Amino acid sequence: MEENQATGNQKDVSNNEVITSLKRKNWKSYFKEFFMLFLAVFCGFLAENYRESLSAKKIEKEYILSLIEDLKTDTTNLSGYISFRKEKSVLMDSLAEMMLSEKRSIMGNQIYFLARQVFNDQAFFYSDGTIQQLKNAGNLRLLRKRNVVNELLTYEKKVKVLEEWDENDNKTKSTFREMGGKVFNSSELNATMDSEMRFVMPTSNPQLITADFGVINEIAFQIHYLSKMTKGNSLRAESLKSDAAQLLELIHSEYKLD
Repeated sequence: MEENQATGNQKDVSNNEVITSLKRKNWKSYFKEFFMLFLAVFCGFLAENYRESLSAKKIEKEYILSLIEDLKTDTTNLSGYISFRKEKSVLMDSLAEMMLSEKRSIMGNQIYFLARQVFNDQAFFYSDGTIQQLKNAGNLRLLRKRNVVNELLTYEKKVKVLEEWDENDNKTKSTFREMGGKVFNSSELNATMDSEMRFVMPTSNPQLITADFGVINEIAFQIHYLSKMTKGNSLRAESLKSDAAQLLELIHSEYKLD
């Protein structure tokens, strides 16, 4: 009987050892499985972040290349804008001086020809497609170079200033248009532009419809004012063109573009 009890005790010990061994094995197995699962999730997270990073860089580059094209277009448009306004300023100064001259009666052809061109204009069209996309979609954050973003926003503000001055220019032209009927013969002025909207020099020496120097001086004043405003806008545009060129250089430098 004692032998049977001893044998039973040995079996219990053996079973306990087996159970303990299984527990140890299960704990190691669970830890290993947990670690492998954690590693798989972590690697997946890194891979996803890497893919997102590549995608963000690709989108950023597309925006940058688009910005470059917009700035190049602005530079071209500003060149035309500047040239037009410089010439127009000289033209209007000449017109005002002719109207104020005592010999204006023999300069009717030139006066009417130049007076019609006061209304001629060449606007600056801001190429803001890319920056509007960046702002509206909240994607300015994709541009990692914050100095580029800051300069881009500063450039946009300067464009708005130029547009405001252009609007003031249009308001002054409206005043000139309202006063023009007191000085110019409408039929003669209308004849200085043909059916294809080209300016035509009169040959009949048309005269002003008033000899009142006060009225003539008032409209000459408006022309001189327009001339200076036009010249001022050309100078603002030159400054803006310089800013566009500097912004292009900054973008090329920061993004290592050829």
